[in-house]
Amino acid sequence: MKNLFHKLQRLDRSRGKEVNIASGFFLMGDLETQTSHENYQWDGERRGGDSDHPHLLFQCTLEGCGQYTDATGTHKQVPGSAFVVPIPSAHQYGLPEGSPYWTFFFIMTSHPYVASRLRDRQDNNGQTLQLEEDSPLVIRAAQLFEGMITGGFVDDFAREQSLFEFMIEYERVLYRESYPQDLREGMLDDVRGYTLRHLSAPFDVVGLAEQSGMSRSNFSHRFKAVTGLSPAYYVQQVRLEEATHRLINSDLKLEAIADQTGFADANHFCKVFRRRFHLSPGEFRRQMR
Repeated sequence: MKNLFHKLQRLDRSRGKEVNIASGFFLMGDLETQTSHENYQWDGERRGGDSDHPHLLFQCTLEGCGQYTDATGTHKQVPGSAFVVPIPSAHQYGLPEGSPYWTFFFIMTSHPYVASRLRDRQDNNGQTLQLEEDSPLVIRAAQLFEGMITGGFVDDFAREQSLFEFMIEYERVLYRESYPQDLREGMLDDVRGYTLRHLSAPFDVVGLAEQSGMSRSNFSHRFKAVTGLSPAYYVQQVRLEEATHRLINSDLKLEAIADQTGFADANHFCKVFRRRFHLSPGEFRRQMR
């Protein structure tokens, strides 16, 4: 993180560290080095605020060592370590005994949508991260920080856009941690292959489970945990992909397409298709042609 530290050091922070936006939320941040254990200790439940309308804090370590504690335990904050936390919430962080200093940059916002959405996304994830200096999340955070500190955004819309880009990148990190790509893709490929081999047959989670050597219940829970999808939802997605291919590339009637792709009948096919794509199969075919 040394290159990022030197870059942020060179920024002209004379414009101030807080930006108040006309739409009713604040965005603030700074680059700090803390050296006092006694004077730098924060308790997330003693900082005021409204838990129904939280603020959001992102803090990334550049040099030295800090400490962050929440329900998952105590986490040392070394270069590349970061945490994203709603305020108020049950957490503490500060300069631990034995650490001579802690250098970090932080971004805090009261944007109601961003703060609430990321708090909800964290329900099944930890709040600490270990990041590389060239990671997309660090790059987005640095861009937001730089634009905010130097007044580099052309207007409030550009500032809010940068905040949203940071939010999306953080959500992408959480998603990848929850659903490791290799494992996820492997399980999806297996189920897709099985579905295509039995495309005209009714949905059969027992057959999927037997192929994986699991019970029906264990397979369903495992598939959901690894992919974020239920087996039935993903199988239906595969069937719809095959059905749309036939709609575009053939003149088959809906009854025939429904029969070939595992739907009970044309009415069932139309109902599922409309629910997923918000138009009928016939209208989809006309538009694509």
